Amino acid sequence: MNDEISSLLRRLGVTRGARHIRPAAAPVGGGQQLHSARDDLYGTPPLEHLLPGGRVVEAEDGACFVVDRVYPIQHRHGDDTLADLLTADPTAATPYGLDSRIAGNDFRDFLFLDTETTGLAGAGTLAFMVGVAFFEPHTTIADGQTEEGDVLVVRQYFLRDHGDEPEMLHQLDDMMADKAGLITFNGKSFDVPLLDSRYLMNRRRGRLLEMPHIDLLAPARRLFRSRLGSCALGSLEQNLLGLRRTQDDVPGWMIPSLYLDYLRSGDARRLTGIFYHNEMDMLSMVTLASRIFRQLATSRCDHPIDQLSLGRWQADLGLDDLAENTLRSALEGDLSMEAYHQALYRLGMLYKQSDRRSEAAVVWQQIASTATDDVSAHIELAKYYEWYEDDLPAAIQWTRQAISLVERWPLTPRARLDHADLHHRLERLERKAFRPV
Repeated sequence: MNDEISSLLRRLGVTRGARHIRPAAAPVGGGQQLHSARDDLYGTPPLEHLLPGGRVVEAEDGACFVVDRVYPIQHRHGDDTLADLLTADPTAATPYGLDSRIAGNDFRDFLFLDTETTGLAGAGTLAFMVGVAFFEPHTTIADGQTEEGDVLVVRQYFLRDHGDEPEMLHQLDDMMADKAGLITFNGKSFDVPLLDSRYLMNRRRGRLLEMPHIDLLAPARRLFRSRLGSCALGSLEQNLLGLRRTQDDVPGWMIPSLYLDYLRSGDARRLTGIFYHNEMDMLSMVTLASRIFRQLATSRCDHPIDQLSLGRWQADLGLDDLAENTLRSALEGDLSMEAYHQALYRLGMLYKQSDRRSEAAVVWQQIASTATDDVSAHIELAKYYEWYEDDLPAAIQWTRQAISLVERWPLTPRARLDHADLHHRLERLERKAFRPV
């Protein structure tokens, strides 16, 4: 044993006991497992003891530690159940540019994916844990009755040391083989490129970059950032999904150092927090996807600020009919005056772009009647009455109202510029109005 330890120390410069030390077999007939050689060496329990259900999967490429957690789809994660996602339609995302290749599939066909790494992206960064989640059929037999249904499986692949990586990548390949696509949170920028680089380093051809991929971060930002500010997954859990993690969790910034400590010491006890953290990330992606896809499919959000954000997103994409209905719905909610003006202004621009100028004028008037720090609506009304109604007195009136507002503002560069532009407009309109016929 001393020779083995010395060899490991010389090769790694650290003391770690992982994949090369196997736990002893359980006694015949069942009973508590014997302590592994690792227990004897370090005085700490191995992963197999700390994470019931964990197992070492061995193959020609080596070995990898794998843990499965199985959840009934009625499981409540925060305010939502896992089953909510199975009622959503992935096709709802197609008009929003998330990935048109997902059309025609079911969320049972997708693989949720999240990694825990040794640091931020870089040449030496390693994904030491890859978590995946997927729905699969499940048969329950009770009282002689057979019931078919679904469960959600959260599976975590863990590297007890770097030598486990080839087998982990092999296992991931097998998992992706029958999946229609990926769902991640910030995976397009981080997880997928990182894993693809690890395939390359192991002289394997990964298929991650080729798969249809829904990254939930982008739609989450479009829908929820105006109201919540931060769209980090932890912030969304607390402020959107109604989830509070237990004390078992560890903050993300600690995870690389905890793994490094494990490699140095062989003590796996603090790793349980990383497994919990990754598992919660996977479940939160499922319920977040449910929220997002339901709102995209129905154009109905749970909060009027989010409704406004959805309407603006639809307008940006040229989905004018959807955007009009969504913005009108937002205006029926309890909005602040600033958000109320934003919704009206975007609605007015939709009307203007579709040459529904009289309807746009009604919207501009609603804004102008309550705005004190912006004269955009006054200017739009002045243009409308000058060029489309040939009503120069009305155009002059709205311009003078705008000047009156600007003169009450603090004397900033913007106020000076607006004041000069408005006076120039007023002079032109007055010359035009009083020009001899």
